[in-house]
Amino acid sequence: MSGLNARITDHGSLSADGSKSTPVMTWQPVDHLRAVATTARPGATADATVHALSAVHPILGTLTEQARRALLRWSRFRTVKRREMICHQGDLAGAVILVLEGHLKRSTSLPDGDEVLLGIVGPGDCAGEMTALRERPHDTNLMALSRSRLLMIDARQFRQAFDRNPEGLLAIMRAAAEQLQKTTEQLLDARALSAPVRLAKALLQLPRLPASMPNGTTQLQLHLSQSELGAIAGICREVVNKHLGVWRDAGWIGMSGGTVTSFDTAAIANLLRDDVFGQDGTAAVSRNRDDQWRFRRVDNA
Repeated sequence: MSGLNARITDHGSLSADGSKSTPVMTWQPVDHLRAVATTARPGATADATVHALSAVHPILGTLTEQARRALLRWSRFRTVKRREMICHQGDLAGAVILVLEGHLKRSTSLPDGDEVLLGIVGPGDCAGEMTALRERPHDTNLMALSRSRLLMIDARQFRQAFDRNPEGLLAIMRAAAEQLQKTTEQLLDARALSAPVRLAKALLQLPRLPASMPNGTTQLQLHLSQSELGAIAGICREVVNKHLGVWRDAGWIGMSGGTVTSFDTAAIANLLRDDVFGQDGTAAVSRNRDDQWRFRRVDNA
């Protein structure tokens, strides 16, 4: 479990709000808890970015400017590497995490060891608001899917700021409701949709690069493993591998090192049509001379 102890050092360093404080409070890991020390990266540009983001953020933006600045004084930057674990399910919630750059994944582990990927947290998103307010341990694992830059907001100060802010509490409840709705939809999809349809839907929901390539091809910001795609779609890696192989041969997706790097937006969106698939839920496609799609059944593996 992760936790942090406060230690006073006389550096005169900068906090996330850009103010100079002497002495300054820094955070050190508690020996008996699992934690990673934060890395502060002060600077005028970073401070301006944080201020601008917090002012328009659906949750932090409900605070007054004075309250936001006070909260930022209790915040520190942290940079994490790809695949670095930020917190484990059951860890103490010592901070609310605001993603400045990169992407994180929220997941939980089943008793049999399988992972269920509950969502992707991207730039501008927060994680841990409800656990901080409820003073409860984290209910999911949080891992970096790419190199990420985070703002770690002290959980106690977060609670105090929003205890006096009904509008902010409503925004937090709204965000939690949207997250619950997505999780419910994911569970319903597992019962109602076939495996390839769920896989296609998972690809369409992944973060994309702003500009698309020619011929309607979309490039992905994240290159998830086949196991992670399966964790989103609710299917095993072997089934993911089978369908990706069919789609790659059809020219629907681009792959590198076993991960999807791009896809034909129209072709993948077309997979969501119910009439594309047979009862076994699989299909392969080839192009004819008129560049039209024609489908043929593929036996289940």
